[in-house]
Amino acid sequence: MTPPETGVVDVSDSARAALADLVSTYAARRPGWDDQGGAVRVFDAEVLGPGRPGIVDVVAEFGDRFVHVPFGLRAAGEETRFIPDGDDAVLGSLVDDEGPAVVFDATRDAVVAAMLLERVSGEVVQASLVRHLRDDKGSVTLAMDDRIAFTVFNEVVDGPRPDLELFLALDEVGFNHLAAPLAVWRRAGRDLGVAQEYLAGASSGYALALTSVRDLYASGGPPELAGGDFGAEAHRLGTMTARMHLGLDKAFGRRPGDVGHWALSVEESLRPLSPHVLERPEVEELLGQLRTLQVPAQAIRTHGDFHLGRTCRTEQGWYVVDFARGGRPTSMAGAVTGPDDDGPVYRSPLADVADMLWSLEDVATNAADERDPSGRDGLSELADAWVARNRRAFLAGYLGVPGISGLVPPGREALRVLTESFELVRRAVHQAGPSAS
Repeated sequence: MTPPETGVVDVSDSARAALADLVSTYAARRPGWDDQGGAVRVFDAEVLGPGRPGIVDVVAEFGDRFVHVPFGLRAAGEETRFIPDGDDAVLGSLVDDEGPAVVFDATRDAVVAAMLLERVSGEVVQASLVRHLRDDKGSVTLAMDDRIAFTVFNEVVDGPRPDLELFLALDEVGFNHLAAPLAVWRRAGRDLGVAQEYLAGASSGYALALTSVRDLYASGGPPELAGGDFGAEAHRLGTMTARMHLGLDKAFGRRPGDVGHWALSVEESLRPLSPHVLERPEVEELLGQLRTLQVPAQAIRTHGDFHLGRTCRTEQGWYVVDFARGGRPTSMAGAVTGPDDDGPVYRSPLADVADMLWSLEDVATNAADERDPSGRDGLSELADAWVARNRRAFLAGYLGVPGISGLVPPGREALRVLTESFELVRRAVHQAGPSAS
């Protein structure tokens, strides 16, 4: 990776060296960053807010990644407004034209975070209504005024982010199951953050499904009679998924699929992850059916990592709230581009469908393990019934959307063989852990 030698630089060389040390301190506290090691090289620094409090926004090279950190600056002894989970927010000190300053993570101070949002988007919010929504390896998301969700990308790429590209393209073609974008923060061609509509009252898709299956385990009986039946929601989720795929088709177009190539990619994906799975008779039979499948197929840009945790439900319906990190799918099964191709990945839309079908099974399994770790209560039959009902409902919603038949192969048998094959890979990737993704 060779970053450009110059960026937007409004700080002195000595300050840039100090900023590199601050990035190192910040990186040591971020899960998953401290394994990179090596020197930090700051090549893009911009003073977004002069004075005290102030903001210096930095992009640097660290290991094999580009990292992005907005630093807040306050005078020594100046009162801070750290958000409740802002422990270890102070990172060190810096001397600039205004004199010495205490430096901290700008997303941990409510006043400075509100200032940052205003500088990059023009949106003005009350600092008293700033709180953290999510903090993961690659980004931090803040709820601002309970009307804006402001995401700061801490890992950036040298160019547009593919996952943000998918999100913006879907919004552009009228797919309205998204939190509307209000502003995109870009500098020197890199996406640094995004401000979106805040979805008040949203419930995670995973949490809703978990509540449903827990209710079934507590009450017993057919899943459709349980108080928290998820069937109608699974149907609506399938409808939303089909609309997402039609939107991606409209935004990026499609490419011819190759079922024979997909059969090979499924086997190649499984071999290093779960070689024993390939020896199971039912898997041998399924992959044999896949190899001999003679149906027309299409490939599109897909979500890439489509599971219940990437969705939420509001009073207005289902929303997609997150895309695969970096825009790369969890596996290349169902793709028409190779794993070494740096361009966009086009896959069968049924790869996304398989991800969600696996997710329904995953939530039922997790709930059973939580309620009955020993397995003595025999929850497997209830779990199987819940999964089967909601898989059928999801597929009925998906296949019932006008136009989706042009993207998926004809015939229920072809759909079954393809989704079950892609689901094998998704399950194996999950069991192998994050390093396999």
